[in-house]
Amino acid sequence: MNIISIGCLIWTILAYVLAKRVYARFPKFWLNPAITVATVTIILMIVLGISYQTYFADTAWIVELLGPATVAFAIPIYQYRQLIYRYAVVLAVSIVVGMLVGIASIMVFASVFKFDATLTYSLMARSISTPFAIDLAQQIHGSAALVSLFTLITGVVGMVIGDMVLAWSKIRFHLAHGVAFGNASHGFGTARASQRHESEGVIASLTMVLAGLFMVFFGPALIHLMTAI
Repeated sequence: MNIISIGCLIWTILAYVLAKRVYARFPKFWLNPAITVATVTIILMIVLGISYQTYFADTAWIVELLGPATVAFAIPIYQYRQLIYRYAVVLAVSIVVGMLVGIASIMVFASVFKFDATLTYSLMARSISTPFAIDLAQQIHGSAALVSLFTLITGVVGMVIGDMVLAWSKIRFHLAHGVAFGNASHGFGTARASQRHESEGVIASLTMVLAGLFMVFFGPALIHLMTAI
């Protein structure tokens, strides 16, 4: 039993609890626990010379909790099933187009910058919520560790610049805004959409869940088909 890895576990839990309380009192996007805890933890690991393997040794079970947590995604789907029926075509088209654009863009970057297969497949799974992304990465031989990082970065970037992009687009339809946030930056985007407008948050949540399910079921075949072309 490694004392350092146990210390990392204790730090992670305490830091998250503290950061969550701070965020509840001061709800600024840059105080989101996913940002603050991750940033401070990385800095501490670099300063103290703690390797990722040491940190992960006793914190791996936290990531494994994402699997059971995925079941909870069934709740918003059931609660807002009438909304899904009403906008089924819009949601379906936006999800398919969003995922195709996400995969195609990574194929272009991989070709230009000569990414290896593991990095490329991990990036292809980045645009959906972490539980789904990890499952998809395992199916397409990506890296669970990398896809967790890329998913976090994608969510944070989407949450930060989403307002600017939507303002530039001059689109004022809440449904479109919710779909954009949920499709592009999953949980972080959904949180931001909820702050902007209630209906945006609902649509973003539904889009995030449906996009995750779509990619888990159809993503592997779609990715292999597009990479084979």
